Amino acid sequence: MSKRASLVAFIVAVVIQILILVAVPARKVFTMATGKTVVLKVQPVDPYSILSGYYATLGFDISRVDAFPNASGVYQELSNGAWFYAIVEKGDDGTWKPISLEHELPANLPDNRAALLGRINHGAIRYGIEEFYIPEAQRHRIAEDLSRNVDKARVEIKVDRSGHAALERLRIEDRIYE
Repeated sequence: MSKRASLVAFIVAVVIQILILVAVPARKVFTMATGKTVVLKVQPVDPYSILSGYYATLGFDISRVDAFPNASGVYQELSNGAWFYAIVEKGDDGTWKPISLEHELPANLPDNRAALLGRINHGAIRYGIEEFYIPEAQRHRIAEDLSRNVDKARVEIKVDRSGHAALERLRIEDRIYE
């Protein structure tokens, strides 16, 4: 192989690696920039990951299949690993409530509704927004705030037109954690 061919192969390999590294966070960046803000009630847990540090694992009403009115008809079709859309609607209190589970992304949803792409994982629904990483310096303050005010904890997420969600911030009353 000539020096020129080796150089071209090396450059192509480097460019491919760079593209892979950029593509991984690109979906979340796009969702954060273009998505609709949705506020969900939270049910936190406080684990620790050696690689990532402290984080709160968040559960939501929309994480339970039975929270959706049409769940009994849809659930039998949703095997472990199945993808679908969870339709949520903005409630009078500002939080978004589960409306239905759909196999296809609905067209022309009204402004007070959003579709989140979810996946069945051992009976629960995962959206990719379940982990909120906590800076070491704020770990104790956030954990204490969550334990004292669990009923007032909310997350703000962004949802793009394709149903992809990105966690934006944790809010407990007037305190915001990003």
